[in-house]
Amino acid sequence: MKKTANNIKSLYIMAEEKANAFNLKCLAVLCTLTVFTEILNELKVFRVPPYIMRPTALFSFVIFSIPVIVYLIRDRVMKKGPSVLQNPSFKFVIICISFLGIAMLSISLSFHAVILLAIPPLIAAQYRENKCIHIITVIATIILAPVSVYGSFFLGAVDKNLLKGLTDDAAENFATRLALATPKRMVDLFTHYTVPRILSVVAVTVLTTGITKRNRQMLEEQGRLSEKVQEDIERINKMQSHVIDALANLIETRDVGTGEHVARTKEYVKTIAYEMQKEEKYKSILTDEYIGNIYGAAPLHDIGKIAISDTILLKPGPLIEEEFNKMKTHTVKGGDMISKTFAAMNDVEFLKIAEEIAVSHHEKWDGTGYPYRLKGEKIPLSARIMAVADVFDALTSVRVYKDMVSPEKAIDIMLAESGTHFDPSIMSIVERLRDKLINMAISPVNNSLPGSDYYE
Repeated sequence: MKKTANNIKSLYIMAEEKANAFNLKCLAVLCTLTVFTEILNELKVFRVPPYIMRPTALFSFVIFSIPVIVYLIRDRVMKKGPSVLQNPSFKFVIICISFLGIAMLSISLSFHAVILLAIPPLIAAQYRENKCIHIITVIATIILAPVSVYGSFFLGAVDKNLLKGLTDDAAENFATRLALATPKRMVDLFTHYTVPRILSVVAVTVLTTGITKRNRQMLEEQGRLSEKVQEDIERINKMQSHVIDALANLIETRDVGTGEHVARTKEYVKTIAYEMQKEEKYKSILTDEYIGNIYGAAPLHDIGKIAISDTILLKPGPLIEEEFNKMKTHTVKGGDMISKTFAAMNDVEFLKIAEEIAVSHHEKWDGTGYPYRLKGEKIPLSARIMAVADVFDALTSVRVYKDMVSPEKAIDIMLAESGTHFDPSIMSIVERLRDKLINMAISPVNNSLPGSDYYE
């Protein structure tokens, strides 16, 4: 339930950010509309007194521009911190400004702007159901209708219905309009003009309330479905990890006698990779997802050994050149097996890293490794990390052809080969992790679920 709630919350934040972005575009359009309206009034298409139209148009333009300017400065110029679109209060600024700007336009344009009264509720409808937004929208709508009617009567465009009996020239005079404001005329304006507008705009508000409620329901359903998909993905990933570990353990038992090599190297890889992630050089490369893929793919590094005969794999002494050349083929064969056997997984990044590790974990920094004698950073990063973990565990483990050495001595041996066998930057991390790796080497293998640290 907690995961579902968090998932729905993240969907709400994302949806609100998109709603803010869309409504900013609407405000930009209203800015353009305001300028166009002023031009039409100057051309006498509308008959609003210039001393009224000019300041109201300017005010509307400025008020509509404020959120757009804030967004451009905060997100496009400064580019610091979270986007202003993610601010929970930004939607209230947009809604209130839309009502205020439309009120000014509807006063000056009179009946020409009736349709504009529906814009603020429609802007509010872009957001999910919110009690505070509903209250603001309803109150502002009820206020907007009489303001548009009575404001137009005294200040707006000449409306023959509102100003019956006046010539156009007389209607443009404020004193003449004021003289017409008898109690009876004011009541008539309320009955015949204000009430219908209130009812119409409230109907739009009710409709938008239904839209916002549907938005919330859809987001909640999307959150539940997303959570279910995520749970299915995690379950499949864990099953996949179990299968990979079981296969790797089966292969490793032929070589080292137990499957603990698989579990240990996974932990070494993860520990080294997360420490490297702290470095500026690797921060953008070694993402949590990348490290999770290395951790999951590490058990497959020696999968190609399944194609090597026991006479070579279990030989208690040094291999002759011909035997060693056959042993080397486990790298390329391992890469081929991964590409063919696990192709159905459709996880491109995981397969890429798994192949890199299988093929290149025996390459050396100075170019003397195998199978392709890659040198330096031409060796994939995942394989360079795997090489360190693999050799460290090999040195500290008993094999049929060698005794184990202490973890302290193993690290000293490997540090001596920094810049020849191993990537120097990775070995500097190993030196930093010296005590931790030593403790890991002498501790029992952690038998937690494969990948649990990454997927939780």
